[in-house]
Amino acid sequence: MYNFSNRSTVAPVLFMTASVCLIAPHFASGFASASTNRSASSTSITPQSSSTALQAETTRQPWDVLRFLRQSSKFVRPPNPFRTTGGNAIAVSPGDVIWSAGGSEEDGGVGPKITWSPLDDVVMGGVSSSEFDNASGNWAGTVSSTNNGGFVGIRTMPFDPPLDLTACQGVEFRVRGGNGKRFKAVLRDSTEFNGISWTSSFDAPRGANGGTVRLPFDRQVPTIFANTVKGKTFMADNVVGFQLAYSKFEYDGGLNPKFELGDFSLQVAEIRAY
Repeated sequence: MYNFSNRSTVAPVLFMTASVCLIAPHFASGFASASTNRSASSTSITPQSSSTALQAETTRQPWDVLRFLRQSSKFVRPPNPFRTTGGNAIAVSPGDVIWSAGGSEEDGGVGPKITWSPLDDVVMGGVSSSEFDNASGNWAGTVSSTNNGGFVGIRTMPFDPPLDLTACQGVEFRVRGGNGKRFKAVLRDSTEFNGISWTSSFDAPRGANGGTVRLPFDRQVPTIFANTVKGKTFMADNVVGFQLAYSKFEYDGGLNPKFELGDFSLQVAEIRAY
């Protein structure tokens, strides 16, 4: 139980409560929009192209509100009247390592200390779950369609200061595992919780040693809740976060052709600019 006589306890609880009030409505509206698109898309799937692995489960499980709070509250930046804006971004050059598994602040990359945490479909009422080990870069979990879910993800805490990637053409992820599945890599240029996701789909390289996946900025797809949006410009001088997702949906309700429900794993070894 929380001890509300302790001020150090009250502050985090109030912040988490406020986070729910701020985040939940956005997820609800986004989920409703995504569900509508998914329903429309599902009517056009032929029996030959559908898979039992993608059939929605009819049973429902209670929403794990506490896990929702633990995951989502990590990515909400509390107000800070002393935080400066503009002019403090860290310049990144082609070839610079931005993040590496197990890296310290001294050798982990050019930017601030980067920490990844899970952000799974519990944020929309689902039961899929995953874990990420920042020391090894191992990301693993289980994807379920229960409660109309079907995705797992990991996201970095907002960068402070941001990264300036204007001198670069893109970023590359060195990964291993994934069994050829299709994942999404996301760059964020806003600290808004549900801001634009600059998304690139990639197939995990097969082979014991994995490989490097290049993600050019000029081929990113701007999305919100996996729905494409138009008229947006990527702010390469204000990159504030990375995200990875493994989802049964790709864009605008279309199915991911290289997806399976159940257990998965992917090791992320390094992120480098090019």
